Amino acid sequence: MDISKLSWMYYHACNRMHDVIDDLYEELHDNKGEPLELKAHVDEAMEGVKMALYQELDLITSSVAEHEGR
Repeated sequence: MDISKLSWMYYHACNRMHDVIDDLYEELHDNKGEPLELKAHVDEAMEGVKMALYQELDLITSSVAEHEGR
C-alpha cells in the first residue's frame, strides 16, 4: 500500500470513529437535551459503540501492516 492510500485509510477510519462518538454524545441525552442519568440507559446508548471503534482501530492496524509489507 502506498503512503497516500495509508493516509486515506487513517483519515476514513478516524472520521468514522468521530461519527460514532458524535452519535454516542447525542444518544447520551434525551430529546430535551438532558443527560441520561440511569446507568441502564447509558449502557443501552453505548451498545455497539465499542465494536464500531474496535473495527476502525483494526482497520488502522491492518492498513499499516499492509503498508509495511508493501
